[in-house]
Amino acid sequence: MIKQIFLLLLAVFFVCMPFACKDKDFSKPTPRYLLHKTVDYAGSLAFDWVTLTHNLIKTNNLNAPNAARAYAYLGLTLWESVYNGIPEANSLAGQLQDYDSAVAIDVNTEYDWGIVLSAAMRDVLPMIIDNINDGQRTQINKLADDQEAAMMEKDLLELTREDSKALGKKIALKIIDRIKVDGRDIIRNIIPSVPKRDSSYKWYYDQNVNPNTKPVEPLWGTIRTFVVKNSQACEGAIPYVYAELANSPFYLDAKEVYEIPGTDDQKRIAFHWEDGPGRTSCEVGHWMNITKQLLELTEHNLADCAKAFCLAGITASDALCTVWYIKYTYYLLRPVTYITEVIDGGWKPLVNTPASPDYTSSSAALGAAIPIVLIPLFGDVSFTDRTHLGSALYTPINPPPNAPFILPERYFASISKAGEEAVESGIVGGIQFRRACEQGRQTGQCVGNAVLAGLKFGF
Repeated sequence: MIKQIFLLLLAVFFVCMPFACKDKDFSKPTPRYLLHKTVDYAGSLAFDWVTLTHNLIKTNNLNAPNAARAYAYLGLTLWESVYNGIPEANSLAGQLQDYDSAVAIDVNTEYDWGIVLSAAMRDVLPMIIDNINDGQRTQINKLADDQEAAMMEKDLLELTREDSKALGKKIALKIIDRIKVDGRDIIRNIIPSVPKRDSSYKWYYDQNVNPNTKPVEPLWGTIRTFVVKNSQACEGAIPYVYAELANSPFYLDAKEVYEIPGTDDQKRIAFHWEDGPGRTSCEVGHWMNITKQLLELTEHNLADCAKAFCLAGITASDALCTVWYIKYTYYLLRPVTYITEVIDGGWKPLVNTPASPDYTSSSAALGAAIPIVLIPLFGDVSFTDRTHLGSALYTPINPPPNAPFILPERYFASISKAGEEAVESGIVGGIQFRRACEQGRQTGQCVGNAVLAGLKFGF
């Protein structure tokens, strides 16, 4: 009898023991550096910096390659400032060229990631905006001060503030080291020799299309890329051979552009993707704003925003480094030059022709590349793009002093549909040959896939 009671008690013990263990918390205490998690911060912290950068780029008329570079470093600073507050997340150090090591943190120190971010941005942003003035530096410092003050309203210790600011400054210095060696400072002081168009080189870009503007950044192909091996890594096929025969591929490409009827719907497409300097901080700024609008649809947190803006910025920068290398390898003329000389001297495109060679298309490259990195984050969702809502636009068919077109918002059934329209927009607008847009698409796909495969955020 005693033996039976003993066995019964022993059985009850083994049955109950797992449940008793559950009542006790044997988990490790949260390390101090993770007392604040990035996912608990509002995405507006990132939006504020993206909006300010957008306005500085627009005000200072930064061209497309410079804007793309600025957005890439903006995104990198966002991510590197906050990834330590995301369990299992990785620095991009060792994954980007010329960015080999991350700033070490003290796991026994409490950090506030909003303060880390504001401190890093305070130092990085003035380094990536050309012609920045004292008033704009004041804007940067004010935003950093405001964000820091908002974080301190959570009753943080003064020591946490100081440790967070110190970490942000160290991260900024690491990124600034990369900024200084990417090649931008070298080409800034070089006056490039651009070949002149004459009767022997009729396929060359005609600088008279933009008589008051120098060709945009002929040496940008030498700038250091972030993920793709170099600016030549995603180069596609060569342009069609220049010809004026009516059955030649070159002529047929031009004829397609010439015969576009310019319907109201085609105008809507061309006008929506016209992103000249000073309007939307160029096509890169347009895609960064689309990224922001996608994030706003579901009120994403700071971790999501930092990753999305980093991906979009780095992808745009690598895409434009590649495109600009190709542009100034071939120096190909724009449709307006060929059509007015060979087909119809009175023809005008729907939108203004940019001051750079035709081949290959930056709008097409971005339209192909950016969706590749955004769709895995958001799904191929529908959205309404309000980037140009209320924006005033003058065109060759509607120059000053006429009243400008005032642009509306535009609905897209998916991110990929928006990208496809961006690829076609140069043809519809009369500023690019189809060959340039199709090859731009391939270049963009190459860059987008390389970035998606090459960057591991761990989150």
